[in-house]
Amino acid sequence: MGEISFDLAGIFETTFGYRTEAFNPKFNPVIGFGGVGSLARTEFGAFGSEYYADDVLGKEYYMPVKITYSDGGVTIPGLSESVNSGSSNPTANRLKSWNLPYPIISISSRKTIVETPLTERRGTVKELINIQDYEITIKGFIVAAANEFPESEVITLRSVYEQNQALSIQSPLTDIFLLRPDRNGSDQVVIRELTFPPVTGVKNVRPYELKMVSDEPFNVIIIS
Repeated sequence: MGEISFDLAGIFETTFGYRTEAFNPKFNPVIGFGGVGSLARTEFGAFGSEYYADDVLGKEYYMPVKITYSDGGVTIPGLSESVNSGSSNPTANRLKSWNLPYPIISISSRKTIVETPLTERRGTVKELINIQDYEITIKGFIVAAANEFPESEVITLRSVYEQNQALSIQSPLTDIFLLRPDRNGSDQVVIRELTFPPVTGVKNVRPYELKMVSDEPFNVIIIS
């Protein structure tokens, strides 16, 4: 069987409009003090998420993103079964986990600010109302191990998107913004949008884009 060769960085630039070196990381050893030996690299983030994982071709990559959600007993190809929810029916509410393939993450948020003009003075009085939800965008590629269209993985991603419920996301970067005491330590997000941009020149690589929004739990008190 011939070797499969493609340039993910070049495909990313063609698809999304900018260049990234995330697909060609250089994991150079860090030399210790005095030039003796090398320092051990950090394998896990402060909240326990992994900094490194292996892709479908067995190549190590940096900053994986794992999603975990309840599948309601539906079997989806490509996902590994995790633990049951404790229900008496072991297939009623199973948790599934999956490392999103080749993810590039960006996070943004905005503040809601009320600005009130002052009489006979320049400027405004600014009242901070709240910080809006975190918007998480993940751009990446689904890559088949063989030189074929990655149909099973595309079905998996579509099935994850069609879950009409919050899911859990774990990554050293997203953990910093989501696992906060003022958010009750919730890593829940809701997928708002899924896009499969067109790509030419390869058949075993399929770009995708996910847009998510953080989902913070609230306690509702009903006063009768």
